[in-house]
Amino acid sequence: ELCPTIKNILLLDSEGKRIAVKYYSDDWPTNAAKEAFEKAVFTKTQKTNARTEAEITMFDNYIVVYKFVQDLHFFVTGGENENEIILATVLQGFFDAVGLLLRGTEDKKEALENLDLILLCLDEIVDGGIILETDANVIAGKVDSHSMDAGAPLSEQTITQALATAREHLTRSLLKIIFVPCFECDRTEYILAADVVYIDVIAMLCFLDTICPAISLHPIKSIRF
Repeated sequence: ELCPTIKNILLLDSEGKRIAVKYYSDDWPTNAAKEAFEKAVFTKTQKTNARTEAEITMFDNYIVVYKFVQDLHFFVTGGENENEIILATVLQGFFDAVGLLLRGTEDKKEALENLDLILLCLDEIVDGGIILETDANVIAGKVDSHSMDAGAPLSEQTITQALATAREHLTRSLLKIIFVPCFECDRTEYILAADVVYIDVIAMLCFLDTICPAISLHPIKSIRF
């Protein structure tokens, strides 16, 4: 049995104009054909009240599930033999993920300002018509990780981003030999990354030294072993 496939995912504004669209089928070979389909679907559904729950309609031998919020209209299209529940699950995942990425401000202006995130969101949900993910939290998390600029100053990163940056730097450090100052003498001791006891302490120090400036705390300057 063939796995479920998606024909297209559309995000239109309150006038039926494109915000973000992805087609995964050759059923619409030209851009004109795609725009005609979008206009027809919008016209058929614009007077419905699909704001509390997703609604389903048949259109030109396709199943279309859709849901609206503010001036954003979400659509997912499948073949006439596709499972409606699966299509609705994809729609809800897209709808909720966009809500998370836009931080609850779901309108056309915010969507256009974050269009790159929405397009990444579509790529995380469907690839070539095959459904990859429908959990909104997972989708939004992957989009955030792709869009995160690890090179930005910690003061400009969120705590989550700063934690990820610190973790990345620490992982790289632990792959090397770690140099530990011995406070009882003037020597520098060498320990391998396999030494779990020292690693735990050093990991905490590296983390604090990295994260403290981002949250306006004073990093630890020294510690005695």
